[in-house]
Formats: sequence, C-alpha cells, structure tokens
Amino acid sequence: MALVEPAFTRTALEESAAQPDRMSEAYEQGRSGMNATWRKAIASGDTAEEVASTVVKAATAAAPKLRYTPGKKAGQLRLMRRFVPEKTFEKSFRKEMNLSA
Repeated sequence: MALVEPAFTRTALEESAAQPDRMSEAYEQGRSGMNATWRKAIASGDTAEEVASTVVKAATAAAPKLRYTPGKKAGQLRLMRRFVPEKTFEKSFRKEMNLSA
C-alpha cells in the first residue's frame, strides 16, 4: 500500500463541485477569501498528468515507498511537516491560505 499526497492539482474540481441551495451570509467574507486562495493555488498547481504519473509509479513499484509526493509544493509541505515544529507549520500554512490565526 502507498499513499500519494499531492498538493494542489490543476483540475476543474471547483467548477464541477456541487453547491448548496443557499449559503449563509455570515460566512461570505471567509468563503470568498478562501475561494480566491484556492483558485490561485489550483491555477499554479501540478498538472493532473504529473499526479497520475506518480500514482502509476506507486502502483507499479516492486517495493513501493509508503508515501509519494508529486510536485514541488507537495515535497516542500512534506519536508516542513517533518522538520518544522507543529505550531510554526500551522501558522505558516494558515498565513499561506489567508486564514486568521
């Protein structure tokens, strides 16, 4: 068994996602900010082909590694999770995702 952990992948996931019948106005500011952050991250993410290539590599390896991280961003995140203290990582991640502290 192997775990493939991509970061953001350039797909039409956001456009294809089901939307609720109505959305609460109380969350509009946070929702619109997060949507903008996600759109930007997806646009600069890895291609679906790069991620698929990593999945094939993991599935066909004679002795697969436990984890595969396709793309530069996924590799950076994996490295940070391993060596950066949890609170520091969370603060950095929240800042990158434009979330409040």
